[in-house]
Amino acid sequence: MSVTVEDLVQLALPQGTRVLAGRGGLTREVAWARSLRPRPPAFEALEGGELALVSTAHLSLLEEGMTLEYILARLEEVQVAAVAVLGEVSKEAIALAETLGLPLLQLPETASLAEVERAAIATVVDRQAELQRRATEIYRRLSQLTLEDRGLQAVTEKLAEITGKTVTIEDDQFRVQYGARGSELPGPDEIDLYSGKGDLEQWVRGVPLSGTQPPVARFSLDPGTLSRYVAPVVAREGVVGYLSVIGHGETLTELDRMAASRAAAVSAVEVTKEAAVGEAEARMRGDLLDQLLSPGVLEDQALLGKARRMGYDPTLASVVVTFKAIPADTGDSTAAQWGGDRVRRRLESLVRVEMSLREPRALVASRGNMVVAVIPLDNRASDRPLRELAEGMRAKSQAALGGYSIATGIGRSTLERGGLAACLREAERALAIGSRVNGPSSTTYFGDLGILRLLAQVSSVSELEGFRQEMLGSLEAHDRRSGGELARTLEAFFRCHGNLTRTAGQLSLHRNSLLYRLQRIEEITGHDLEDPETRLSLQAALKVRQLLEAEKPRKGQLR
Repeated sequence: MSVTVEDLVQLALPQGTRVLAGRGGLTREVAWARSLRPRPPAFEALEGGELALVSTAHLSLLEEGMTLEYILARLEEVQVAAVAVLGEVSKEAIALAETLGLPLLQLPETASLAEVERAAIATVVDRQAELQRRATEIYRRLSQLTLEDRGLQAVTEKLAEITGKTVTIEDDQFRVQYGARGSELPGPDEIDLYSGKGDLEQWVRGVPLSGTQPPVARFSLDPGTLSRYVAPVVAREGVVGYLSVIGHGETLTELDRMAASRAAAVSAVEVTKEAAVGEAEARMRGDLLDQLLSPGVLEDQALLGKARRMGYDPTLASVVVTFKAIPADTGDSTAAQWGGDRVRRRLESLVRVEMSLREPRALVASRGNMVVAVIPLDNRASDRPLRELAEGMRAKSQAALGGYSIATGIGRSTLERGGLAACLREAERALAIGSRVNGPSSTTYFGDLGILRLLAQVSSVSELEGFRQEMLGSLEAHDRRSGGELARTLEAFFRCHGNLTRTAGQLSLHRNSLLYRLQRIEEITGHDLEDPETRLSLQAALKVRQLLEAEKPRKGQLR
């Protein structure tokens, strides 16, 4: 539907116009026409895609010695579509145009540049009006799909059918979410879209963004014969994705460019609608969770009915798992752009989708800056499957979020704790302590924390540090001076419950060497390892050391 150089030769330029060079470029699209003026500047601002009209009689008026070859080289730099010349054309100019692949046309001697310019512009305008009509019709057809709640996959399929090109919608992390193959073109999974993300990000940062009139840019793809028109999908929170119309470079048209923009606008409406529905459902789940945390839940038949309608049965024994996104120091610029609420909503969506595949009866909701999953137990004999499920979901969510670590905490079951509120508190504490001790990318079960549950509640760092120094200070100082491993030996000794054979095996020591080390520990610390109270204090001091080591990057309170 766009106007090409060949179209203008046939429809707008005077009879007798000859193509002297650059026949391979006759399919170039023409956006406008400009005439060379007899005084500087020779042309008004050129944006590319113009038919440049040149009179050789005006060249000497611009500058003495000005040549057509110089003009052709400068016009090619700004990517004009073609050059039409009134007057003599030298062999050197023809050769240069052929080398550049620039269509070079010669107008008949009787032609008027002003009339040629008007005729060319009129042809372009008429065709542009037709393009606008076609683009509006595409917008109407795609909008109808969203009104029918057909979703974004239907949008990509319809656009691929209309344009004959491959169409994709990527998310803001450049992962293809929806796609449809064009006629005789590679499918979305066969095209490397991610490799050009740097250029695309740089372009998006430099252009005004609009959800209703998204900007469009053209980028080359691998394999090199492919290009795409890409438009950002702009919603309330900014750029949430990218829509692309992909084809062989020479086949992409102005209508494809306009279609990409219109389809991105439709996609923004659909994304906003889905987000509104999702937020409403999330509020309902959050409200339900708040109600379930109140006393007397099992006596409230209305609440029980509401929960069951949403897929969760409060009468079943359950366990609570909490998830939290923690910014990772990865230098990922995309992650840095996200706000806390947006990350939490994304995490909730990931957990809910993954949970629907693993345990559809679970309740997933947001609470503060965390995502909470209440999972029915079905009287499981072992908690191992539950831990594996939580860790699998944690790892998958972290991979999908990019630039964030995910910490997960697991509470004990409602059978052990007697209520959902107590289980939630345990899961929250497991997440908080575990992310500090085991790192932000970890899954921690409350039952495994042991004495750390108590130590983490001590608000004074100096009090904990004093206790550590009292019990372990001399031993740690000895290890630093001698490069020894007595503190590690003591940890292994307690980990093996005082069993000398197991401890020696774990440390790859001879039994006599282990006995010597334990004797040296007693001498250096002045503590009797046979005394039960001393053993308890030393084990607590080792746990304090573990907690304080995890807190080193932090300041102040252990909260």
